Amino acid sequence: MRETRKERRVRFLLLFICISFTIGALYYKYSKQREIINPPLVTVLHQSLDKEDYPIIVLAKKQENKYILAEYEVRIDDNYLFKTRKAVTLDGKPTLISLDKESVGVWVEIDGRWKYFTSDFELATRSPEFRERNSVEQSNWIEIQENGHTMVQLGDKQLDVGESKINQLFSLSKDGSLWLVITEKEIIISTMKN
Repeated sequence: MRETRKERRVRFLLLFICISFTIGALYYKYSKQREIINPPLVTVLHQSLDKEDYPIIVLAKKQENKYILAEYEVRIDDNYLFKTRKAVTLDGKPTLISLDKESVGVWVEIDGRWKYFTSDFELATRSPEFRERNSVEQSNWIEIQENGHTMVQLGDKQLDVGESKINQLFSLSKDGSLWLVITEKEIIISTMKN
């Protein structure tokens, strides 16, 4: 049985529609994949003093439909690898994170209530007066758009963070040479240049 011209055109049209739909769906999936839907909450637990002293950060984030609290060591000599030191699943959505005034513990606000996690990430009872209200987040920066790149001016030094808009900025070193940048799409480790 021979195929008529009309049947061939309909077959090619349906094939074209299916292929176009598949390509469009894949493009949509992978273009949205890099965006951070729920930006992580971050605090710096330890700033590095030199190249042998690794900075330590704590992130509260959504991962695989669960909220987790994780402590990472940023390996400066290993291409800024985030090495997980410990992690715990949270029982709700975290909204704020803060350091403790006297210990190495972390405070996390979950469903409007502050909860204290020890240095081993065990939930413990502690008076809220020990919650540190001052964040180590950098708040006095000037954002400059230059040749499609976002530059951050901090005093007399500049930080190049690529093409993304900055949400948060944290110093990972005491001398201000290493920075953790939270953008709308990713988490970046950046170094300062004069």
